[in-house]
Amino acid sequence: MEDRKNNYEFCYESLCKEFAKHNPEEMAQKSGAKYDPEKKQFTLVYLNKEYLISYPEGRVTIKDRNENEISANSNRNFIIKSLIISYLHRCTNSGLEKKWVPFRELEGVGHAYNGFSVQGVNKLTQFFGDKGELFLKAGAKLGAKKHPAGDIGLEINIFPNVPVVLILWLGDDEFGADASILFDCSSPKELHVEDLAGLCSMVADEMIRVAQEILE
Repeated sequence: MEDRKNNYEFCYESLCKEFAKHNPEEMAQKSGAKYDPEKKQFTLVYLNKEYLISYPEGRVTIKDRNENEISANSNRNFIIKSLIISYLHRCTNSGLEKKWVPFRELEGVGHAYNGFSVQGVNKLTQFFGDKGELFLKAGAKLGAKKHPAGDIGLEINIFPNVPVVLILWLGDDEFGADASILFDCSSPKELHVEDLAGLCSMVADEMIRVAQEILE
């Protein structure tokens, strides 16, 4: 586990070095983030929460102090930080194509990372398969809007340029529950396909975390 933690940290530090090479105003324009040149700080929304990112260091903190702190060096926090830094310096703002496809059909994916996307789908199915109302409530907490698909479809902005659609088919006596996660075809222009694969599991985890808070 320690080696994996070090790998996540190494990845984050490598991304920060690349991030520092890019012009902050251009990154803000392309990413949908706000940049304060006096504070040398970005404000970026990820899964309906505002994060602050220092430039050029790439230090990431959550804006709302009432939220769980992201400074702790856990694997999950390093993944979130890496996704944010990766998005800021890689996004192109090429525009949404409004064509929704599963991860495996995105350009450049092949079979390399499909297992990661399947993990996210399985998590949604197992947790929400008989909890349609809770699925809706959790989505609302993440700023989702309804999408016409399945028994329940939700469109959520992971980042300003990277929306996803979560689709749930509720289980019954005849059929088991199922789920799907769809991306806009433009997504690989905004984020590396490996990061997109990770998002499948991250958005499922966040939906489940929010749902568990609702149930408490």
